[in-house]
Amino acid sequence: MPAPPPGNLPRTAAEVSHGERTSTYAEVVAFLDDVKNLPESDLLQFSTFGETSEGRAMPLVIVSDPPLASAPAVMESGKLRILVNANIHAGEVEGKEAVLMILREMALGDHSELLKNSAILFVPIYNADGNERFDRKNRVTQNGPEQGVGVRPNAMGLDLNRDFIKVEAPETKALLGLMRDFDPHVFMDLHTTNGSYHGYHLTYSPSLSTHVDAELDAFNRNVLLPEVRANMQEQFDWRVFDYGNFTEDETPEWITYDHRPRFGTNYVGLRNRISVLSEAYSYFDFPTRIQVTRNFVLEVLQSAVRHQDEIKQVTQAADQRVMRGEVTLGYQTHLGLAEKEGVLVGGVEDVVLPNGLGTRHVVLPDYEEVEMSVRRRFESDLQLDYPQAWVIPHPTESMRALLLLHGVAFSEIPEEEERQVEVFSVERIDREEVKFQGHYEIQIFGAWVSELRSIPKGSLLIQANQKLARVAAQLLEPLSEDSASTWGRLKGWTGLQDQAHPSSPVYRFPKVN
Repeated sequence: MPAPPPGNLPRTAAEVSHGERTSTYAEVVAFLDDVKNLPESDLLQFSTFGETSEGRAMPLVIVSDPPLASAPAVMESGKLRILVNANIHAGEVEGKEAVLMILREMALGDHSELLKNSAILFVPIYNADGNERFDRKNRVTQNGPEQGVGVRPNAMGLDLNRDFIKVEAPETKALLGLMRDFDPHVFMDLHTTNGSYHGYHLTYSPSLSTHVDAELDAFNRNVLLPEVRANMQEQFDWRVFDYGNFTEDETPEWITYDHRPRFGTNYVGLRNRISVLSEAYSYFDFPTRIQVTRNFVLEVLQSAVRHQDEIKQVTQAADQRVMRGEVTLGYQTHLGLAEKEGVLVGGVEDVVLPNGLGTRHVVLPDYEEVEMSVRRRFESDLQLDYPQAWVIPHPTESMRALLLLHGVAFSEIPEEEERQVEVFSVERIDREEVKFQGHYEIQIFGAWVSELRSIPKGSLLIQANQKLARVAAQLLEPLSEDSASTWGRLKGWTGLQDQAHPSSPVYRFPKVN
């Protein structure tokens, strides 16, 4: 970490303690209050955007030049819109500290070109309740801070980075509200990884969903992120690479994580927007992790501004392709083909902590490059065409609320009608035996068939020619691999036990040729 700023400037808890501890919620709020006294603080608009389940206000800072204080003002400005989210897992605290440092710098007049060309929304402490559950035994293998960190879930016991489809936590509802109101072109989510022993300071990932617009995905993977990676190496000597872990095979591979949109950065891809996952390597010391995260955030912001016209064009074009119906839903998904590449393999030293706290891993300075198979993307074997519209003939209030939270547009059918629709014929329903995030996840198998059905008055009609049709399809299609039904949010499916009269809570109006 660079030298702390002069004593007359706001300092983070990490700076004051020389990396020994991370900020409490109260210290974050106090730091933001102190930033308001800096010379260019009028460029920073301070507010909150919701409350946690324990009633803590969730801070939001909008930074732009000229200052913009509301969603309508930001949208009308025509600027590139970026949302940076920190501390979703409150044991992974580097993003929180890095964002506070960046806000101080902006309030001192730094990064002026960024602010002239973009409106940046910073959420410095998203999982505020989890942050307050400090314990030195949390993430004990992590290399500091010495005085402990918070916990992964929120106060409800929910992993906020598994909640972007089912949307049960108040924090998720609030964050989706920001996405609905501000529609950011770029989303960043800041984490810390404690996985395989590799040689990188930080790893990253775009959206991994196969349901993402192909041109948008190609821009993120082939233009934006490679540029950031090269700049991190050339300007700061930071080693960064695609997120992954080594397999335990005789010939190891480097493979990425899950493709499902329950994860925030995967989900944002369905909204036709660019997303970037940041994962600082937890076996480096805490100050190093803060600094590499700070640099990575700034490099993504700067690269996004350099490519602002392309980003606006590629996101708008993705919206238009959806509204023209040029989209399919991929399923039967698996890791994609391997690419041979050199991967840095490192090691750690195990350090036994006093008082029975456990064993810490400390990164060793030496690493080697090993050529191996890298799997950084997923592929879907099958594709399902979208219908003209989806219909929910007997909507629950829960399902209506879920569509509203995501921003999916719908209307009500004014009068009962009878028409030919597609009904999903259930072949089987697989149900997990162990609860995950409070749910027994299910997966539905079968096929759409044409039938004459009565459509009741008040049925919900969800048109497929809307910008968020990818989100709608993910929620409503039974073959979707992470749907409302996966989590029990869409009721009414009947499995093999009632094949004579299978229930289908979603109909499809077929496309008119």
